[in-house]
Amino acid sequence: MGYLILVLVIIGLITLVISFFKEDSIKQLEGQIESTSVTMMQELYNVKKKVRVLEEEILIEDSER
Repeated sequence: MGYLILVLVIIGLITLVISFFKEDSIKQLEGQIESTSVTMMQELYNVKKKVRVLEEEILIEDSER
């Protein structure tokens, strides 16, 4: 019985140590989501800027007529 508990404790400690060195896939996924989010925000900003320029051009053309 004592040996069984000792083996289980050793296996638990080894598993704990391995978990610290294992690459965290959730952190990788969070990084990818964050970079995608930043990219989408930049694209949205660029599209809004282009729409604003087009609206100004349309207003200028309407006022000339």
